[in-house]
Amino acid sequence: MKYKKLNTNWKAEPNSPRPEIMEEEDGIRLTFDLNSLDFEHIDEGEKGTLEFKDVCKYRLGTTEEEFHKGQFKNSNDQLPLGEFYELKNSKWEKNFPDDEVLINPSVKTKGLRHFILFLKDETFECIAKDFEFSFDHSVANELFGKYPKGYLSHYLGMFVSNFDAPTTNNFKAYTDLYIQMESLKELEGVKGEIKKIKNNNDLPLFLKLANQTGIEGFGMKQLNEMIKVIEGYKGR
Repeated sequence: MKYKKLNTNWKAEPNSPRPEIMEEEDGIRLTFDLNSLDFEHIDEGEKGTLEFKDVCKYRLGTTEEEFHKGQFKNSNDQLPLGEFYELKNSKWEKNFPDDEVLINPSVKTKGLRHFILFLKDETFECIAKDFEFSFDHSVANELFGKYPKGYLSHYLGMFVSNFDAPTTNNFKAYTDLYIQMESLKELEGVKGEIKKIKNNNDLPLFLKLANQTGIEGFGMKQLNEMIKVIEGYKGR
């Protein structure tokens, strides 16, 4: 059986994730504590939510160690706690655990996917058409209140739309592109807002914003590098 890892910039808390499930019409929402030790943009006690759409069934129960042995266990013979996967060709129609909870057994099976999240002492599995992950602490409104012109928020959003990796070369290329799409005056607005952000010690909020877009590998080091490129831009 093949599998694909789906979480990029988050994991469930490894010791006490406190999962909660809310059933909705043809769907479910799974909320849990996030791992704050491995990610700069996640605060202790912060929660995340996986929302599944067109759900056939799900389960939250004891991990079947023997079933997953040899597939997911790492070099320390431990299951990847906090990690979220899609199982390919799992034959879930025949092999799904008995403690299932049916949501919509009449949903068409074509296109349904088998998702699994490894938690402390238990496993969550879901058969659904699709999913969406979100951080429960959305900083967009908070940042709009503090920085209503939204220069850096807009800059970050456009970067993520055009590039998939936060590298120095991409930051440099994007700054040229930003001026072409917006203007040099807009970039000066970004620079001015960055001064206020630094004075208010609000860079961690923008780090959260960057990661809430889903881009991978965007830490404080990358955010500082982006800002360095912006502040040092002299045109080409």
